[in-house]
Amino acid sequence: MSHKIKAINGVNINVEEIGTGKPIVFIHGWPVNHNMFEYQFTELPKHGYRCIGIDLRGFGDSDKPWEGYNYDTMADDVKAVLDTLNLQNVTLVGFSMGGPISIRYMSRHHGAHVEKLALLAAAAPCFTKREDFPYGIDKAAVDDLIRQTYEDRPSMLRNFSQIFFAAPDKLSPEFKIWNLSLGLAASAYATIQCAIELRDADLRKDLSNIQVPTLILHGVNDRVCLFDLAKVMHEGIKGSQLIQVEKAGHGFYYEERERVNSELVRFIG
Repeated sequence: MSHKIKAINGVNINVEEIGTGKPIVFIHGWPVNHNMFEYQFTELPKHGYRCIGIDLRGFGDSDKPWEGYNYDTMADDVKAVLDTLNLQNVTLVGFSMGGPISIRYMSRHHGAHVEKLALLAAAAPCFTKREDFPYGIDKAAVDDLIRQTYEDRPSMLRNFSQIFFAAPDKLSPEFKIWNLSLGLAASAYATIQCAIELRDADLRKDLSNIQVPTLILHGVNDRVCLFDLAKVMHEGIKGSQLIQVEKAGHGFYYEERERVNSELVRFIG
């Protein structure tokens, strides 16, 4: 089932759902869309879950306005979706950039509608290093992604996938084409502006506002959102559970899909 839900400033947010039962709302990463969770959507409904995927503004089949590519606005977009669909007792799942958006949602909207939170390879609390935060990647690496996006976005997406997955050479050519298509469905401007937000945002103060059971699932060999970020989130979110996935990279939602799906089923219950 598909929905077009009006968020702030009249922006239409595309939402796709399948299955019945406990609702799981998925927030995708940069720079793709909800279809990245295909291998969750084909499995979790078998276990009695209603899987709901949101295309963030600027990505997938959502509207692609000029403005609003910051965590506050995108968290408000998520709130509009949960309000409109009248969802209750939600498990909110945020992957990569979807992680900080989910964290900001929990802090900004006091966890409305949400019963549990799962952070998968989350780009939080700070994606990049700074003077008082020695974790994450260098800001210069994000600047390089932005430069590549301005110059040749399809090439940037292909190059990014080489560090995104733990074993890119083991992916089929067809999978690589499909994965590239997810990034190409985004607005170039949204891709750039969200990279800037990833580079500059700081959610350290948001962590203590999370008051629901939280699962942090992270690949030990993640080269995009380094594993140290998971440790910082675990320390900052009271009562959170950290599960490290050995030898897994950033794209472990696909490469380790059976493990990811089983951990979500176990956590949601």
